[in-house]
Amino acid sequence: MLAIANSIIPVEAQQTLSHIADYVQFSTSGITFEPLSGHVDVFAYCTSDTLVLAPNIPQYYVDLFARRGVNYCFGTTPVGEDIDSVVAYNVASNNSVAVHNFKKTDLVVANIIHDLQHIACKQSFSRCSTLLLVDAAITSDKGIAKELTNADIDVLYVSPNEIMLPGYRCGCFGGCCGVVENKVVVCGSMDFHSQGNEIRNFIANHGFQIIELAYLPLLDVGSIFFVETER
Repeated sequence: MLAIANSIIPVEAQQTLSHIADYVQFSTSGITFEPLSGHVDVFAYCTSDTLVLAPNIPQYYVDLFARRGVNYCFGTTPVGEDIDSVVAYNVASNNSVAVHNFKKTDLVVANIIHDLQHIACKQSFSRCSTLLLVDAAITSDKGIAKELTNADIDVLYVSPNEIMLPGYRCGCFGGCCGVVENKVVVCGSMDFHSQGNEIRNFIANHGFQIIELAYLPLLDVGSIFFVETER
């Protein structure tokens, strides 16, 4: 299994992550806004068995995924410095629901999520903003929280003000996280967030364990993708 995450994650977090899966450092240059250049959720959409890649993702990663037997395909939207392309793959989903500003969803991704319950929102960075569990969600966007509540999904709103994102005033909760099996993997420690224990309890009450990668403030790294491999 591969764990694909921003190359800027702290060394302590990299070491912990490497005990869970083969860590792949993700970075790009000269394609999109620099603060988002290592955010894998800008360049790809991940399901339990497929990666949808932006057609201009660096060839290094395409070759790597091919060597490791990752099931992938290409989307239609090249990532650039316009907002529509930056958010085209940033869809939050699980096996039953998808959350996004669907006016901006890449066409290939839209086809994949066609049969899921659609929860439309104004926030186009829905994956970065939201961690979806099996029957619940944690989000740092109040608009998404409202839409999830209206859809009868148990949701915890988490303030973004204590989440770091270099280049911006604050980050988003979903961008700190990845899910593998029954584990929520978080870049940072809940001890540095005022709602830390509330978040831990919410995750545990919904049947998930939590792995905090480093004893550091929560860091929005553009999500952590866990991808199955054949070799």
